Amino acid sequence: MTSYTILRDISFLWSMIHVVAFFLLLFKPRYSWRITWTVGFAGTSALLVFNVLAMYWLGHGIIMSIAFFSCTLPSLLLFFVLSQYRDGRFFFLFCLSDTSCFWILQLTNFLDRLAGDTYVVMLISRVILFPLAELCIWRFFREPFLFLQERVDKGWWLFTAIGGVYYLLIMVTSVPVGAPLPDMAGMIRILLVMVLMPLTYLTILHSLWRQIQISESRQQIALQRREYKAICQKVELGKLYRHDTRHHLVVLEGLLQQNDTQEALRYIRTLSGRLEGLRQRIWCANPAVNAVLSAYVDQAEESGCTVRGEVLLPEKFPYGEMDVCLMVGNALENAVQACLRNPPEARRIRLKLELTENRRLILCVGNSCPEPVKLGPDGFPIVQSEGEHGLGLRSIRSVAESHGGLIRCQWEDGKFFLWAVLFPQE
Repeated sequence: MTSYTILRDISFLWSMIHVVAFFLLLFKPRYSWRITWTVGFAGTSALLVFNVLAMYWLGHGIIMSIAFFSCTLPSLLLFFVLSQYRDGRFFFLFCLSDTSCFWILQLTNFLDRLAGDTYVVMLISRVILFPLAELCIWRFFREPFLFLQERVDKGWWLFTAIGGVYYLLIMVTSVPVGAPLPDMAGMIRILLVMVLMPLTYLTILHSLWRQIQISESRQQIALQRREYKAICQKVELGKLYRHDTRHHLVVLEGLLQQNDTQEALRYIRTLSGRLEGLRQRIWCANPAVNAVLSAYVDQAEESGCTVRGEVLLPEKFPYGEMDVCLMVGNALENAVQACLRNPPEARRIRLKLELTENRRLILCVGNSCPEPVKLGPDGFPIVQSEGEHGLGLRSIRSVAESHGGLIRCQWEDGKFFLWAVLFPQE
């Protein structure tokens, strides 16, 4: 075995390890990371040993020919069992990670051919490119992609089909190490596939991101329309009360002429209460967050909940308005739903939203909850079905994680608390 052959084999083993690393960077496990890492490491190690033995028995060039059966299919089944998502999201991620790694393998193979086919350039370029690509994924791509998986649950099968086509194209057009290069037409086909694949994936991910933005914009517009409608109703009621002011003064004058001060005071209190209901509450200076707070607090009060709120939020803050509105809206909606399980006199909600001096955003929502709440291993309440309550908490967690923040749930003394903290990004 020559030194060049050793370099080739080390390059292959290094690549196998990083194929798994690519996948795990964007993977959402069903179980704890400890179980996931243990089972994943054992399974991939067994596959690695098998492929190394096959490489020595059948030759290095055979690996690309049997890779689908010796690597792809077994690892797909292994991580499918460990994955939280068992739909198009999982298969799209699998195609994305595998084809991206094969793209790097193909590129480094061609670079080595240009340098004389000694495997030195192949090893050095793979040692550099794989960690560099993983660093870029960790810093710029991981959190947005996890957020997309959390928020978008439709349309993934179509994107999976596209990724599967590119998977087949990469496998068919790839040139195994040591095999002769194809003719000019074959090289053009390979280069076209290598150029189109990253462009297609970027288009898919951009489309998914735009889908989230459009959905959130529609939700925000609906909330603002609701607030606008409530304001218009109060304005109309105000016009009616102002029109009837003369009649109210006549009634008060009659009561005072009869020296019936008690009845006059009662009448004034009733009238003041109605006028107080016309006042539009301003929770904060930011119009989008104010619209969400007004809408959900009105909903809570209509449901018989007593709401106490403290909001210290300026008009501008270092977080996306949509993220903050989504977090606040889901938290209040969950609190209202929880309070509806209590008798009317026990429905209480406490809200605190504050931007601290060090630019951290703190949200605390508490609601009355006489029955103890069991929390799962992830720190969230255990729900019997995938209802709105669980979905809302997962949305809040997605927002918090996208800003490097924290979320915590707690039940204590007949109250359920939700805390969320967002940290400003550098």
